[in-house]
This record gives sequence, C-alpha cells and structure tokens, in this order.
Amino acid sequence: MFPSSPLEHPAAACILFAILAVSMAAFSSQALFSRLMLHPVSIARERKYYLLVTHGFVHANVAHLLFNTVSYTAIAFDVDGFLGPVDFLTVYFGSLVLGALPSAWKNRSNPRYYAVGASGAIAGLLFSGMLFFPEGRIYLAFLPFAIPYPLFCAIFLVVSWYGARRNMGNIAHAIHLAGGIAGMLLTVILRPDVLARFIDILSGIPPVE
Repeated sequence: MFPSSPLEHPAAACILFAILAVSMAAFSSQALFSRLMLHPVSIARERKYYLLVTHGFVHANVAHLLFNTVSYTAIAFDVDGFLGPVDFLTVYFGSLVLGALPSAWKNRSNPRYYAVGASGAIAGLLFSGMLFFPEGRIYLAFLPFAIPYPLFCAIFLVVSWYGARRNMGNIAHAIHLAGGIAGMLLTVILRPDVLARFIDILSGIPPVE
C-alpha cells in the first residue's frame, strides 16, 4: 500500500515469520492446532487465556494463511513505520486480543465454537493505517478501480457487522469488526494527534505539520 521495506521494520517482519512458522507447523500437527486455536469454553473453564493470542498464529488451511499473509504484508510494514516497533506491537496484539474477546465471551458456553487466524489483528492494522493515510486508495485484484481508503474501511465495517449478525459463512465477522475498531481506538490512544489530522484531511483542510 505504501512504499516500505520489510527489512526496515523488524517487529512486523518477526510477526510475519512467526505466523508462517507456527501455521506451517500446525498444518502437520492436529494436536498443535487444537492447542492453539481460540476455544472459548477452554478459556472460561480452564483459564487458557493465552488462546486469545495463539489463535492468531494458526490458520485453517493454506488458502487462509496465504490470504492473511498477503493482507498483512500489504499493511503491516507501513503501519510499523508510522507507529514504531513498540506501538506497532501494542496495536497488533491489542487488536488480536480485543478482537477475539467479544466472541470468546459470547461463546463461552458453546463447546462447538472455535476460531483461528490473524484476521482480527490485521483488521486492526488496516484501520490504524487509515488514520495515518486517509488520502490513500485500496486496490483489489477483482476491481478495475481503486477504492478510497476510508470508504473501504467503512464498507469493511458494514459487511463485518452484517455478517456477524447473520452468521454468514464460516468467517469470524465479529472478530474482524471488533479487531478493526480496537486497532483504530488503540492508535488514537497512542497517537492522539492523528485523529485531528485525519478529520482535517477528510474535510479538505491542510494539516498542520
């Protein structure tokens, strides 16, 4: 999305490496996959709170992993550049955990519910990046035109909200929704000035540098 080198941002690079390494290991070990996936009953009854983090490092299949790593790569290194490594990791893991909490609470008595994937954290990075670069555009392979970054995020929120209400598909829409909102709020907390700049740019007012 923005010009940036992964080698300049080791925090984002380490997360990417961990996602790939753990996911690939879990593909060949069902036991490992089961130990790391988000399972709300295990959190509620066995206090396995670490599942709120570990579920983001395993994926359902290769296609799921590929989609998430491509999405992560398109966003993460540039958000790392905007935030710096410590705040980047705060937004990433904060979005991962806060994105999963509502679903974990809602399904705390549902032994059949589980979720895997880094999508909640990636949604958090997506919304964090929007605050820093509201004039940006998102290019999708199946569309012949670019979508303004804030419009894309608005559509993402609506689709995630609707999908969560309707339980559409085998997709954790609620985690996407909560993760995106968490990433935006955490960014504003860490960088309070970014919100005023975001509003000024959307309003057509030149930001004060």
